[in-house]
Amino acid sequence: MTNDSMQLTNLCKLYGLENKNGFANTYIEEIKLFKVSSNEELMPLLYKKGFSFVGSGKKIGYINNVKFEHGYLDYLVISSPQPVECETYIMGDEPLVGIYITLDMNRLQKVVKKFTQFDSSDKIDKEVGFSITCNNRTDVIQNIYGKFLAILEDEIESDILANGLLDELYYRILQSNSGSMLIQLCQKDSNLSKISRVIDYIVENIEQKIDLDEMAKLADMSVNNFHKLFKQAMNDTPIQYIKKIRLEKAKQLIAYNNNMKVIEASNAVGYDNVSQFSREFKRYFGHPPSTIKKV
Repeated sequence: MTNDSMQLTNLCKLYGLENKNGFANTYIEEIKLFKVSSNEELMPLLYKKGFSFVGSGKKIGYINNVKFEHGYLDYLVISSPQPVECETYIMGDEPLVGIYITLDMNRLQKVVKKFTQFDSSDKIDKEVGFSITCNNRTDVIQNIYGKFLAILEDEIESDILANGLLDELYYRILQSNSGSMLIQLCQKDSNLSKISRVIDYIVENIEQKIDLDEMAKLADMSVNNFHKLFKQAMNDTPIQYIKKIRLEKAKQLIAYNNNMKVIEASNAVGYDNVSQFSREFKRYFGHPPSTIKKV
């Protein structure tokens, strides 16, 4: 067992994941620990804004015709909430365990502001396409990842050292191939920033009826241009994206609210017809909403 694996095993014990799977909060508010103990067939998952690191095993993700592999030699940068169909593969006897670091826009804007004062390269003006990138884990990034594993074992070290380490991580990622995407995210008038603001609005108002004209107006774009750029960034049309977010949100509502009924969940995410909701839910997840286990 590698040192990283031993640390992750200890963290699972510390944060209550020794005998179960899922996500757990840690001493650092922006970081969650996650664990999967067995191979999982293709299933939809919602990746939120952030950075994902795994210690062993791998995930293969599909977003329509785009495929990426995510393992211990790389890390993901997710600039917008993104529904992904994932397969999980366990290597040997070790579960897939890792950390997920939420992307804090206030922190990012602070670091980008300093970074762009000194870096005048084409990262600043380059338009970026896709909302998820898979990046090689350089020695510098691996070193920061190792430091996170170490301080997560101690509440005092987490409290004192987390901010500096998070700033360093953001800075190092800005220096990578994903740097331009994060800089664009902070530029008010960039296409990526406009699309991101619409996505945030969709996620926060998923129970509302949101049409294409309204989304284009929010982005300050023509309908055709908005549709093209949204598809370029998310590999889904706006309508397809809204449907996936609604179904993901409904799944969470049913799973984490013991008294939530299927019809209540469907209404809460903007469906008028529970039969239509159930059909689309089964088509997307492979099973009806009534079979969701309560957490």
